[in-house]
Amino acid sequence: MKRFIRFFATILLIFSITFAAMPITSSAQFDDLKKYGVNMNLNKGNWVAVYTKLPGKKGLTKLFAKITKLSIYEIPAPRAGAAASATNDSTMTAVLTVQVQYPQKPSKKIAKALMNEGHDVIDYMDVVVVDKFTGENLNTQETSEEGSNYHGVSVKETEWKGLKPQKLTWSNGTVYQYYVSYVKTLVIKFPSGYKNTCLGVCGSHVGDYNKMQDWNEGFIEGYTAFSDTSHVKLGSKKKTSQLSHFFNIKKKAQEPSNPFGIRK
Repeated sequence: MKRFIRFFATILLIFSITFAAMPITSSAQFDDLKKYGVNMNLNKGNWVAVYTKLPGKKGLTKLFAKITKLSIYEIPAPRAGAAASATNDSTMTAVLTVQVQYPQKPSKKIAKALMNEGHDVIDYMDVVVVDKFTGENLNTQETSEEGSNYHGVSVKETEWKGLKPQKLTWSNGTVYQYYVSYVKTLVIKFPSGYKNTCLGVCGSHVGDYNKMQDWNEGFIEGYTAFSDTSHVKLGSKKKTSQLSHFFNIKKKAQEPSNPFGIRK
């Protein structure tokens, strides 16, 4: 009997080690953006409070974000009366401008910590493009084991541009320069039949910049899902809803004009 128990325990141990070594797919890690408390309240023209962890402060810091400009158009445009106008043959293009504001004057403790880290407030914020139901990163070519984005989504984005420069000074002559507001523009293309493209403006629950980058590296490179980032606080939907705010980019009815003058 003891020999049987030892044999059974050995088999169980081998099975456990083998199972632990198996890779977990994105869908297994993150079934739905809402599952862990992600907030789907990001919209054009409406400010939302986005929280992030800054060095030099214990708790989270409140910033504000919104989509200031949004245009969605289809190329080629559906022909009038065409039955196949909603197929994947056409490509949707979304052009969005995202703005983030930190309107309050930073404390000198935060400013000193940021100077020591060599980073700005905006470096602790992120704009991501993910699949709504799997949480996979669509802003990379490494979103599958084959190393390609199999959803046919492409993303181009500008760097953050600072607006309304300000400065904080110390009696010893030290000056910290910062911006009240930041903007960036993204151009996202996806098949017209693909409805899971989501854009998010996210803070981090990790205030150490290098640790945050290490934490998010797998997602940035496309090997892990959004749930594995510092933008999600596992076990706390409330905190995740403060950190991560999303907008689901869907196909709209054909617009009467092409606002970008693109030849169709």
